[in-house]
Amino acid sequence: MKKQISIFIACIFMIVSCAAITGTKELTPKQQATVWMSTYNSVYDSAMATMTNPNSTQVQKDLALKKKAILTQIYNPLKLYVAIVEGGGVPATEDAKVINDLIDQLSALVTGGL
Repeated sequence: MKKQISIFIACIFMIVSCAAITGTKELTPKQQATVWMSTYNSVYDSAMATMTNPNSTQVQKDLALKKKAILTQIYNPLKLYVAIVEGGGVPATEDAKVINDLIDQLSALVTGGL
């Protein structure tokens, strides 16, 4: 549980730091991809730690399964977004919105799950 809280705090710190650094500027697609990948990886690590911990409660495991379901939905669109950015392209606004909406759902689970 301590590891999950540490991961959550690190994720929140990263998001707040990015917001403070960029101020009112929008993130570039590369910066956005970096934030999303970091969030994805943090939530993935947290969910896996919960699922593999024999001391996790059923409520914690249920929350981890909900996170996993959203992570599964995010995986392909995020992978495509990152590939486009790495190739020097600019992803479609609609693609970014889909990913952002799913990240928001993850954030709601993370903040509601503590």
